[in-house]
Amino acid sequence: MDVKNKKLALNRRFIKYIHPLKSITDIPEQKQCWLDQMKFLIEDFNILLKLPYYEFWITIEFTKDAMIGFQTFLREAAPPHLSDHFSQDFDIISMYNEIEHLAYLLLKRLTDENEELTPKYLCGLLVKKNVINIPMLFDLCVIYSHLHTKELEIIIKKLFSHEKLFNENLKSCIQCINKCFSQFQDKIELDLAFDNRPNQNQTGKSSTAMNKANLIIIQDIVDFLLDISYSITGFLEIYPIASNIFYKEKFHLCLASFYHNVKPLIYKRVIMMNKLEQFNEKLHATRLLQVKCVHQCLNSLTEQINTKKESKAAVEEYLETITELLAFNEFVNDYNLVYNLGNSLKKCQSIMKEKDTTRYDYLQKSLALTSETSIECEQLPDDQLEQLNSNNNLENAKLQSLISDVKDLLPHLGNGFIQLCLEYYDMDSEKVISMVLENSLPLELTQYDFSLASLSLEENSIISDKPPLLNKKLKKLKAVLDDKSFRNEMRPFYEQYNFTEVTSAELESYYDDEYDDTYDEVEYIIPEPADENEKRRQDVTPRVLIQKKPLNECIEEYSSDENSQEPKLNFQPFCENPEVVRERQARKYVARQNNKSNRSKPKIFISSTSGSQTELDRQRKGENKAFQGNHNRRNAARNKQQRGMF
Repeated sequence: MDVKNKKLALNRRFIKYIHPLKSITDIPEQKQCWLDQMKFLIEDFNILLKLPYYEFWITIEFTKDAMIGFQTFLREAAPPHLSDHFSQDFDIISMYNEIEHLAYLLLKRLTDENEELTPKYLCGLLVKKNVINIPMLFDLCVIYSHLHTKELEIIIKKLFSHEKLFNENLKSCIQCINKCFSQFQDKIELDLAFDNRPNQNQTGKSSTAMNKANLIIIQDIVDFLLDISYSITGFLEIYPIASNIFYKEKFHLCLASFYHNVKPLIYKRVIMMNKLEQFNEKLHATRLLQVKCVHQCLNSLTEQINTKKESKAAVEEYLETITELLAFNEFVNDYNLVYNLGNSLKKCQSIMKEKDTTRYDYLQKSLALTSETSIECEQLPDDQLEQLNSNNNLENAKLQSLISDVKDLLPHLGNGFIQLCLEYYDMDSEKVISMVLENSLPLELTQYDFSLASLSLEENSIISDKPPLLNKKLKKLKAVLDDKSFRNEMRPFYEQYNFTEVTSAELESYYDDEYDDTYDEVEYIIPEPADENEKRRQDVTPRVLIQKKPLNECIEEYSSDENSQEPKLNFQPFCENPEVVRERQARKYVARQNNKSNRSKPKIFISSTSGSQTELDRQRKGENKAFQGNHNRRNAARNKQQRGMF
């Protein structure tokens, strides 16, 4: 459009759509204020719809906030699955329905074709001005899919066919959704994986306040999951061609991983809070929608398998995808219940002429193992709900998660055998996996069947004959080691060895030794008992009562004693006598002066030999070294070292 026609753009201040629950409380004035604001929004929509075609597009291009009401409505609208978050007032509902109808009419005018402007130019203008983007298309599918399905299909196909930027924006949007799923998973694990027990910083909070806060967190999580599941599945239903883009961006693996990790945490927290009845319907709908979304992502592969063209490559890719999904057994279990994967595998096996039986057997057994696990998320009776709240069921849930971790890598093992190994290795799943892979299991475990399904004594006759190896066995073994009752049983047997009846004849027969009579005539002198007074030591005066004597007297006493050795006194005065110090320093000073005078005197050695003059020259040379060059080598070396030369 020409910039000269900018004057035709509508100069008007457009307003936003506001969700009623964000601005209305119990005060009636707030309700009337919201109704008045929405009347202005309706007036904006009517003015845009009544504008001539050319002026309408000029207003969209050159007026900045011309579509702000339309965009905010799509963002803040109340879809059918979140109707419980909308007011039930008749005036508010009637006003909302009118706004919804006008917004749809505005959407149709944005996508209508005309001879004045080509569809390619119009779609490019919508992308350039960000009038319609990918998240808005998701919202449109959620809001209007139940009433205007076919019309939405035509509109979205037109947008994607005339403007390639929509495909590129869809790829970037899917990548952003994958990142959001991973970040949201971390947030859920932080909020729900641990018990929100009061710590030192929360001692002032009451239990009711904490339960209310946890309930708000759970409600936000459930609403978010339901909303995003509806949005993606609704978009893929209306525009199924986009499933190929979702598959190439590996959205199915991201969603399966999120489902596998988040589902047990949410159900565990909801069951602990006794709120399963409140959230069960939304959680069940979310699970079905997420499973359906993954199935829609795989539609491109299933269509290629159904067609004869390139069916082998499609079958190979489909089997690889199923193998990748088997790592998330929580998801595969529910997916297999809704869409029977066994039939799909049989169909793939019938198409492939070169059948890899081991591969199909592995996939079939893995699916059979996942189907054995019970669905914890179905509707349960009241008595079972009470049992789920007990501590035993929480421990069972933890045990099932550990069993699933082991089964992801070792699907051929049975649940009962994995439980035996886990309790033998103190619930360490990594230790169990390493021991099984290294074939290092002890004999206590190898005697059981590796495909042991459960630990019930009625189903497994192997375990009924022998005591279990679990913590119960360890406790029994400890009790056996601590039990000393066998002593009472064996005491009469060993007491028989303490008393023996021997007659005198028998004693003389084997006790005839001449050595015993050797010292019969020897008289032993028994020492008389010493006097008790002599045994006592001499009376000694305690050291505390002894009067201390001066140091001089002590020295005289020691010196007067001739027999004893002279004691070595370790007496050391506090400070040295100054006179002694001055005398010592004077002696050192005199000695230094004498050394200097001796060095200054030349030492001349006169020899009668012919080399006397040479020796004299050498002596003089040595004495006069200090008066010549190269005598300051130490200072030169220090200067070089400071300058960094070496």
